[in-house]
Amino acid sequence: AEGLYFAFEGLTTQPAQLTLLGPRSARLSIVEGRYHQVKRMFGHFDNKVLRLHRENIGTLALDPGLGPGSYRALNTGEIGLF
Repeated sequence: AEGLYFAFEGLTTQPAQLTLLGPRSARLSIVEGRYHQVKRMFGHFDNKVLRLHRENIGTLALDPGLGPGSYRALNTGEIGLF
């Protein structure tokens, strides 16, 4: 697998893993998080991202109980993951 080239940044992304969940949904796993990378990757293939949900940042699983735009402080162990 190869990454995608984005002239906007003059770089090629790391390869991503795509799992189709249904006719209008998918799970995408990326290694890096460039500016609007997911939206631009789908746009490259003439697809539009209608909803986007982040489950993890690296090995840190995000709290599913937090609503959109909400946040909480990280504990010492979580900070150590970065």
